[in-house]
Amino acid sequence: MKVLVLLSLLALAWGQENNCHCGMFISTGSAELIVHRLPPTTVENCEIESNGPCALFCLLEWERIFSNGGLLMVNPETGDTLGQESCRNIAADYGMNNLQPTPVHNNYQVCEGPWIWDGEVSQDNLCCVDGSYPDGCN
Repeated sequence: MKVLVLLSLLALAWGQENNCHCGMFISTGSAELIVHRLPPTTVENCEIESNGPCALFCLLEWERIFSNGGLLMVNPETGDTLGQESCRNIAADYGMNNLQPTPVHNNYQVCEGPWIWDGEVSQDNLCCVDGSYPDGCN
């Protein structure tokens, strides 16, 4: 029995990927809501003290987005703006079709740990009107 438990734990540890996730969040009066996930990457280890590469990766992705139009940046795969994708995500995930102008902030997550805010806040606000992003709402 002990061998079976040990093998199960090893299989679980072996299967865990050292992923770094980047996410764009908004703050509401009662919660932090993820509005968009950025592409993940792999990190060397999951130790919280070693999360510098993940934080840097997410910061560089954030800067790339906001250097190329921010919430008006078009996703070449879908043809939608990042703002439109975010409004669609908010409607699907949280049932919110309308959102007053709200700043977006950048978070990262190492190996399924807690989301950590990196201090970055967008200059663009996200707003949604009937589930759509109205091409700007500052």
